[in-house]
Amino acid sequence: MNYSEIYDLHLQLLKAYSAHNNREYSAYQREIDYYTNQLRFAEDMVQRIFVLNQLVKLHEQEREDLIRWCSEAYFHKNYDVNDSPDGSLG
Repeated sequence: MNYSEIYDLHLQLLKAYSAHNNREYSAYQREIDYYTNQLRFAEDMVQRIFVLNQLVKLHEQEREDLIRWCSEAYFHKNYDVNDSPDGSLG
């Protein structure tokens, strides 16, 4: 795989995450905004890939938090379902 293919793959992942999270505010929004801004200042393909990778990691962390919350809500029947991590569920 060359840098161009890696870059395109990262863009595809971010597009999928953005489509899923488009309607809600992320708990990691400050970091996402920071790295999105840094993408404008990246001078070469390697720097851009690094910044895109950081964005992908943030989106994956957000998904991991949501999955953890769902499993806790499912396995602990006394868990308050109105206490979601992003405030949108329940």
